[in-house]
Amino acid sequence: MLDSFTVRQGLDAGIRRGSLYGRDFSRPFRGVRSYAPVDDDHVAKCRAYSRLGRTTQIFSHHSAAMLHGFPLPLHSHPDDVHVAVFVPEKPPQMRGVVAHELRPAGHRIVQAEGLRCFSAEDTWAQLSGSLSLGDLVIIGDWLITGDEPYSWTPSPLSRADLERALRHHGRRQGIRRLREALELVRYGSLSPQETRLRLELMSAGLPEPALNHRVEHGGHPVAMVDLAYPDRRLAIEYLGDHHRTDTQTYREDIQRRERLSAAGWATVFLTADDLRGPVPRAVLTVRRAFHAQSS
Repeated sequence: MLDSFTVRQGLDAGIRRGSLYGRDFSRPFRGVRSYAPVDDDHVAKCRAYSRLGRTTQIFSHHSAAMLHGFPLPLHSHPDDVHVAVFVPEKPPQMRGVVAHELRPAGHRIVQAEGLRCFSAEDTWAQLSGSLSLGDLVIIGDWLITGDEPYSWTPSPLSRADLERALRHHGRRQGIRRLREALELVRYGSLSPQETRLRLELMSAGLPEPALNHRVEHGGHPVAMVDLAYPDRRLAIEYLGDHHRTDTQTYREDIQRRERLSAAGWATVFLTADDLRGPVPRAVLTVRRAFHAQSS
């Protein structure tokens, strides 16, 4: 059974017209009905819109980002569905839809969550007019890294893919920010907070840290740390809430710190609170530890 359907499909299936226009179904879009509200599930909302069968429209911008699973900040999660058409196609005018007109050259169309949308790299470029520099770097890091530092499985995208998207972005809104973001994108970050911390340290004048650095001692692996200054033997670990609430993770953090200490490394543990404020406490903490560790 479809989770959403058009009014015509409902009538053909034998659902009474009065039921379709009453309170029995949610109405995400004109001419579309859903068995349950989709306001809190953007992928479901996109799927509901796709029931209209408008094949010249392609999910784009924030909607494509949600379909690809981008680490968007919460304030950038969309309410309305974003679709794009290529000129001279007329953009849709419908409540709950944000329409975009694009030139047809240079775009790559893919499937994500079973729906047609712009490729991840093109979506990244499309967001340059609405996201901050830091958020663009976070997504860029995520796109080219995937989970390879843990799984050893390379991301399907590379820096060359982002460069291609930048070239085809032309002179549209956000192009300067996109160029600046690409200069800051790095392979190796496994979370938005790791990227944010790296950017804060670099902005404060500290050297660029290595990402998810594998520490060895005596030819044996010791730990993989979030960020590191290997020449100073300084490890920087970002701890999410699960490090505090999960007993096993908490114990592993202590054991990792002891192994690093035995190998001659100092470790700085940071949390979300350390990244807040105009001058994050994380910068001051890392700077003190950096200068305390001899080269």
